[in-house]
Amino acid sequence: MTKFTSRIFLTLTVLFLFSATALAQSTHSVWSIKPLAVTDGQTGAHYSAFSSGNMATAWTETTKDAYFRAVAVINPNLKYDFRLVNTTANTTADMIEGLYDIRRNGVMVCHLCVGRAYRLSLPVGNYFKLYVGTPAAYAERWHYSGYITSRFDF
Repeated sequence: MTKFTSRIFLTLTVLFLFSATALAQSTHSVWSIKPLAVTDGQTGAHYSAFSSGNMATAWTETTKDAYFRAVAVINPNLKYDFRLVNTTANTTADMIEGLYDIRRNGVMVCHLCVGRAYRLSLPVGNYFKLYVGTPAAYAERWHYSGYITSRFDF
Protein backbone atom coordinates (compact mmCIF):
# COMPACT_ATOMS: atom_id res chain seq x y z
CA MET A 1 0.00 0.00 0.00
CA THR A 2 2.87 2.38 0.73
CA LYS A 3 4.37 1.97 -2.76
CA PHE A 4 0.97 2.56 -4.34
CA THR A 5 0.39 5.71 -2.27
CA SER A 6 3.86 7.00 -3.09
CA ARG A 7 3.32 6.45 -6.82
CA ILE A 8 -0.02 8.27 -6.76
CA PHE A 9 1.52 11.15 -4.82
CA LEU A 10 4.46 11.33 -7.24
CA THR A 11 2.15 11.20 -10.27
CA LEU A 12 -0.10 13.95 -8.90
CA THR A 13 2.92 16.09 -8.04
CA VAL A 14 4.35 15.75 -11.56
CA LEU A 15 0.97 16.54 -13.13
CA PHE A 16 0.57 19.60 -10.90
CA LEU A 17 4.04 20.91 -11.77
CA PHE A 18 3.50 20.46 -15.51
CA SER A 19 0.07 22.09 -15.43
CA ALA A 20 1.39 25.00 -13.31
CA THR A 21 4.19 25.54 -15.81
CA ALA A 22 1.76 25.46 -18.72
CA LEU A 23 -0.51 27.97 -17.02
CA ALA A 24 2.30 30.30 -15.97
CA GLN A 25 1.93 33.82 -17.31
CA SER A 26 4.69 36.29 -18.02
CA THR A 27 4.83 39.35 -15.82
CA HIS A 28 6.60 42.54 -16.85
CA SER A 29 7.67 45.77 -15.24
CA VAL A 30 8.96 48.71 -17.26
CA TRP A 31 10.30 52.03 -16.01
CA SER A 32 11.33 55.32 -17.55
CA ILE A 33 13.11 58.39 -16.23
CA LYS A 34 13.35 60.01 -19.68
CA PRO A 35 10.10 61.45 -21.05
CA LEU A 36 10.09 62.00 -24.79
CA ALA A 37 6.84 63.84 -25.52
CA VAL A 38 3.57 64.97 -23.94
CA THR A 39 0.51 66.31 -25.75
CA ASP A 40 -2.29 68.10 -23.93
CA GLY A 41 -5.58 66.80 -25.35
CA GLN A 42 -7.50 69.97 -24.38
CA THR A 43 -5.13 72.68 -25.54
CA GLY A 44 -3.24 70.80 -28.26
CA ALA A 45 0.06 71.93 -26.72
CA HIS A 46 2.97 69.59 -27.41
CA TYR A 47 6.00 69.37 -25.11
CA SER A 48 9.38 67.78 -25.70
CA ALA A 49 11.51 69.46 -23.01
CA PHE A 50 11.06 68.45 -19.37
CA SER A 51 12.38 69.35 -15.93
CA SER A 52 11.79 65.72 -14.94
CA GLY A 53 9.56 62.77 -15.55
CA ASN A 54 8.96 59.18 -14.53
CA MET A 55 6.90 56.23 -15.64
CA ALA A 56 6.34 52.90 -13.92
CA THR A 57 4.19 50.05 -15.13
CA ALA A 58 3.69 46.42 -14.19
CA TRP A 59 1.35 43.86 -15.71
CA THR A 60 0.77 40.16 -16.18
CA GLU A 61 0.02 39.00 -19.72
CA THR A 62 -3.47 37.73 -20.57
CA THR A 63 -4.94 39.18 -17.38
CA LYS A 64 -6.45 42.50 -16.36
CA ASP A 65 -3.84 42.89 -13.61
CA ALA A 66 -1.94 46.05 -14.52
CA TYR A 67 -0.52 49.27 -13.11
CA PHE A 68 0.56 52.31 -15.14
CA ARG A 69 1.54 55.77 -13.96
CA ALA A 70 3.49 58.43 -15.80
CA VAL A 71 4.39 61.92 -14.60
CA ALA A 72 5.95 64.70 -16.67
CA VAL A 73 7.12 67.98 -15.18
CA ILE A 74 7.41 70.54 -17.96
CA ASN A 75 8.47 73.32 -15.60
CA PRO A 76 7.80 74.18 -11.94
CA ASN A 77 4.34 75.49 -12.91
CA LEU A 78 3.21 72.71 -15.25
CA LYS A 79 2.92 69.01 -14.37
CA TYR A 80 0.99 66.16 -16.02
CA ASP A 81 0.01 62.92 -14.29
CA PHE A 82 -1.36 59.93 -16.27
CA ARG A 83 -2.83 57.03 -14.25
CA LEU A 84 -4.39 53.75 -15.29
CA VAL A 85 -7.64 53.36 -13.34
CA ASN A 86 -9.01 50.16 -14.84
CA THR A 87 -7.97 47.72 -17.55
CA THR A 88 -10.66 47.07 -20.14
CA ALA A 89 -9.10 44.11 -21.98
CA ASN A 90 -6.62 41.39 -21.21
CA THR A 91 -3.08 42.68 -21.41
CA THR A 92 -0.53 41.42 -23.92
CA ALA A 93 3.26 41.35 -23.83
CA ASP A 94 3.22 44.76 -25.52
CA MET A 95 0.02 46.60 -24.57
CA ILE A 96 -2.27 47.71 -21.75
CA GLU A 97 -5.73 48.99 -22.72
CA GLY A 98 -7.87 50.69 -20.15
CA LEU A 99 -9.39 53.76 -18.58
CA TYR A 100 -7.01 56.51 -17.53
CA ASP A 101 -7.26 59.60 -15.37
CA ILE A 102 -5.16 62.59 -16.40
CA ARG A 103 -4.37 65.51 -14.13
CA ARG A 104 -2.79 68.81 -15.07
CA ASN A 105 -1.27 70.55 -12.05
CA GLY A 106 -3.31 68.27 -9.80
CA VAL A 107 -6.65 69.12 -11.46
CA MET A 108 -8.54 66.32 -13.22
CA VAL A 109 -8.72 67.10 -16.96
CA CYS A 110 -9.74 63.67 -18.29
CA HIS A 111 -11.57 61.19 -16.06
CA LEU A 112 -11.97 57.52 -17.01
CA CYS A 113 -10.79 58.21 -20.55
CA VAL A 114 -10.13 55.34 -22.96
CA GLY A 115 -6.43 54.78 -23.57
CA ARG A 116 -3.76 52.40 -24.72
CA ALA A 117 -0.12 52.04 -23.62
CA TYR A 118 1.97 50.08 -26.11
CA ARG A 119 5.49 49.31 -27.32
CA LEU A 120 6.03 48.04 -23.79
CA SER A 121 7.73 44.83 -24.96
CA LEU A 122 10.70 46.62 -26.50
CA PRO A 123 14.17 46.50 -24.94
CA VAL A 124 15.80 49.27 -22.92
CA GLY A 125 16.67 52.28 -25.09
CA ASN A 126 13.49 52.14 -27.18
CA TYR A 127 10.43 54.26 -26.48
CA PHE A 128 6.89 53.40 -25.40
CA LYS A 129 3.70 55.35 -26.10
CA LEU A 130 0.47 56.10 -24.27
CA TYR A 131 -2.48 57.63 -26.14
CA VAL A 132 -5.73 58.56 -24.43
CA GLY A 133 -8.98 59.78 -25.98
CA THR A 134 -12.22 60.68 -24.24
CA PRO A 135 -14.50 58.83 -21.82
CA ALA A 136 -16.51 57.68 -24.84
CA ALA A 137 -13.80 56.43 -27.22
CA TYR A 138 -10.12 55.82 -27.86
CA ALA A 139 -8.39 58.58 -29.79
CA GLU A 140 -4.88 59.96 -30.04
CA ARG A 141 -5.64 63.18 -28.16
CA TRP A 142 -3.63 62.97 -24.95
CA HIS A 143 -0.14 61.56 -25.29
CA TYR A 144 2.80 60.54 -23.15
CA SER A 145 5.89 58.80 -24.48
CA GLY A 146 9.27 58.10 -23.01
CA TYR A 147 12.38 56.01 -23.35
CA ILE A 148 12.45 52.66 -21.60
CA THR A 149 15.31 53.00 -19.12
CA SER A 150 14.78 49.78 -17.16
CA ARG A 151 12.73 46.61 -17.34
CA PHE A 152 12.22 43.38 -15.46
CA ASP A 153 10.47 40.38 -16.99
CA PHE A 154 9.66 37.21 -15.13
